[in-house]
Amino acid sequence: LYSTGDNVNILQIYLNSKGFTVSDVGAGSKGNETTFYGQKTKSAVVKYQEFYKDEILKPSGLTVGTGYFGTATRNHVNNNY
Repeated sequence: LYSTGDNVNILQIYLNSKGFTVSDVGAGSKGNETTFYGQKTKSAVVKYQEFYKDEILKPSGLTVGTGYFGTATRNHVNNNY
């Protein structure tokens, strides 16, 4: 679950800009995105996955978001960036 890197920062910026808020204040909030993929980023990814469940989750036989930034979620973000 926990990882770090510039890609996490880009993901947080994307999620915050699309209304899937990583954090309301402090680290991870809009303008204060970090390079840390922790629980707050995971929760925002779950919301994203569940919002786009028909495109991300259902093809994999899932009904609830996992928070895992795997191929299906990554492809969806890349195609909608």
